Amino acid sequence: MDYPINNIFSKKRSKYSGSFFLIGFSTHDQTFQIGIIKERKIVRIGSFKKGLKQNEKEILTKTVVDNQNGKENEIIMVDPSICVEIAFQSVENEQLINPIFKSFLLQQDWEQCTWDRLILNNVPIDNEIKITHPEKIIWNDPSVNKENFLAYLAQISPFILPFLEKRLLTTIRYPKGITGESFFQKNCPDYAPKFIKTVENDGIKYIICNDLSTLIWLGNQLAIEFHIPFQTVDSNYPIEIVFDLDPPCKEAFPLAIKAAKEMRKIFDSFNLISYPKLSGSKGLQIHIPIKRNTLTYNETRLFTSFIADYLVEKFPDDFTIERLKKNRGGRLYLDYVQHGEGKTIICPYSTRGKELPTVATPLYWDEITDQLKFENYIIPMVLNRLSSGNCPMNDYFEQENPSLYDIINALKENKNKF
Repeated sequence: MDYPINNIFSKKRSKYSGSFFLIGFSTHDQTFQIGIIKERKIVRIGSFKKGLKQNEKEILTKTVVDNQNGKENEIIMVDPSICVEIAFQSVENEQLINPIFKSFLLQQDWEQCTWDRLILNNVPIDNEIKITHPEKIIWNDPSVNKENFLAYLAQISPFILPFLEKRLLTTIRYPKGITGESFFQKNCPDYAPKFIKTVENDGIKYIICNDLSTLIWLGNQLAIEFHIPFQTVDSNYPIEIVFDLDPPCKEAFPLAIKAAKEMRKIFDSFNLISYPKLSGSKGLQIHIPIKRNTLTYNETRLFTSFIADYLVEKFPDDFTIERLKKNRGGRLYLDYVQHGEGKTIICPYSTRGKELPTVATPLYWDEITDQLKFENYIIPMVLNRLSSGNCPMNDYFEQENPSLYDIINALKENKNKF
């Protein structure tokens, strides 16, 4: 799952193209400097001179000289206004590689030349997808519109799709943005395009999100949250165990940190490989991958209940397994019951329908400290975090945790004694 998301154009080919605006002309090498809007800032993304006819070059040069607003070294600067379409091979270090002029975009507003739109216009998605209302605001502060959100999905697709693959998908949609009404969607709507794959289960036609086109189509429907079961469609056995550490309020997040640290001690002592992640809300979740088709939900329940009971017994003032909120008394709820057939969990890298554009972000264990703040893990931060291509869960599906079977067998034997 390693993939450098800040370089989605890393595969060199000749068919990338996009719209950019002119920001200057270099008298040194006779190139036209171009920019794009990224994270609400104008950034220089390259320069071009190939592809221009002589008369086009002369007209463009005169336009820049006549409308210049200053000079930086040997570059005559100009305010953004002229938009051009440029073909290129790739982007390296945020600079276009082998840019070639294709045409002027006289009817385009320069503010429409954004990095997110560049991504969406170049990712390989099905032709049936028509992105609607890209300007629609989803989150207000920081402001995230639909175009920003879809570009986020495109960039994190290599990380999220392995978790969505072959799983019955439940989404939460926010058609009018986070401040509007929301609803759960399990059934695939009748208007879904033909490429959308579905599987019927208990009379419900679930969407199976195996590919980028499906992910972007769902995003365009403003499916903000992606919830997945613990098993794939071809098995009744879980492929992972997940503990949900649910504090009573966001101010009690330190309780989730404490619970996670205590769990790590236990899992390490059992030689179990585990992966923490922020829920994207007010808690943490701990994932434990297991070998496919080996353990039933009844067997994993022996383990999850054992861990939860142990922690509650050790820290009765901090943790509880009481399902009724009114009876928890400010303690963190160790939700092991949620791990069961027919239940779901928020998918790693899914956004959440909260006030902030928070993300269910996988973490490294050494990041679980008292300084951890879930509010910091929002869309822009997560994209920047993954810019190197490193994901804490990059080897998740390679793990089988064989020691878990000995633990569960021991729990079975102990249970049979009573």
